[in-house]
Amino acid sequence: MRRIVFICQVFYPDTTSTSQLFQTLLRRLAWSGWEIHVLCGFPTGQSREHISRTQVWEGINIHRCGLPFPVKTSLIYRSFSYLSFFFHSFYRLLFHFREFIWLGVTNPPFNAHMLALASRIHRHDFSYFFLDLYPEGLLALGKLSLNNPITRIWTVLNGLAYRRADKLFVLGRDMLQLLEKRYELDSTRTIYIPHWSVVEPTRPKPFGESRFIKTWGIEGKFTVQYSGNMGLWHDIDSLVSVAHILQHENDIHFVFIGDGIRKNAAMKLAADLGVTNIIWKDFSPINDLNESLSACHVSIISLRSGLEGVAVPCKLYGILASGRAVVAQVPTNSEIALTIEENNCGIIVEPNNHHDLARSLLHLKDNQQEVSEMGENAFSAYQEKYTVASAIDRLDKHLTTRQ
Repeated sequence: MRRIVFICQVFYPDTTSTSQLFQTLLRRLAWSGWEIHVLCGFPTGQSREHISRTQVWEGINIHRCGLPFPVKTSLIYRSFSYLSFFFHSFYRLLFHFREFIWLGVTNPPFNAHMLALASRIHRHDFSYFFLDLYPEGLLALGKLSLNNPITRIWTVLNGLAYRRADKLFVLGRDMLQLLEKRYELDSTRTIYIPHWSVVEPTRPKPFGESRFIKTWGIEGKFTVQYSGNMGLWHDIDSLVSVAHILQHENDIHFVFIGDGIRKNAAMKLAADLGVTNIIWKDFSPINDLNESLSACHVSIISLRSGLEGVAVPCKLYGILASGRAVVAQVPTNSEIALTIEENNCGIIVEPNNHHDLARSLLHLKDNQQEVSEMGENAFSAYQEKYTVASAIDRLDKHLTTRQ
């Protein structure tokens, strides 16, 4: 039996995208005979009163580390949450999981430093999965500068940790280039493993079959959907501006599903502009996700300028799995753009270009046969390249441990 300990601050029953994606992956591994242990924190955004420190879920052994701080309340609480998780998971690795494969992800961003320190003490290999790159993302957004001492220290510590890792898994080919250039990494240890989707329907559900069509009042509308996190990397204000430009088109409607730090500002902008063609919805439970992703004709992805190589929005793979055409307002050299071009499953528009995005949506509304063909290509590409099974095959090939 192969044994793995997975280190990520968010996991079941947390409903963040990272938690849900790795729940899907690790559950499949457990079903196939792996012994799975997870070192995670306490769930965010819900009551912690009845959450125990240890739990077995779907054959996965969950060990909750750190203290149950309300991380969304303030930066201070978030910092204490990170620190308590860092030291507790470090202790658990040192004394309980020496004979396991160690796999961490960039949640929290300092996981690699903890794993590198533990691996040095125990002379144990570890692998690391990049979801986002820090501080590179904050540099791209102007939140930090290259000359800031925090940036310099952070970058040095990153380099030491990454060079110690046995394998580094990335979600995008643009990430490969950025990591290898910035940290002078050996390209044989950086491995591209695309994301997967938490839902994998056997066929695309036609727009008219989604039960949300009537609930949301979008029958007969050409529906454009944004579904997922509305966070630092995403320009939700730009999408609101596009909805405002198209407000006079009575047969186009927008549905924005999700949450994040940019949502409230985007809703305020929509109210200030008097936008009436947007429906705002909270995240859909996993059991409803296929229904909600199918309640549109095209789906939008946003990635701010300069963030190519920093993040790959996982929402892309749910869109592909649901067989929907993709409209991506992303840098043209990003993994998202490469995927769309290779699979002929959508349209790419440069970030901040509101009028080009509006023109693209009008074109698709008037050419729905093209939309259908893009959707078919998206579904075929997912089945061929991006399934959970494909990700497991790639991981299984590369995960190793030093006995």
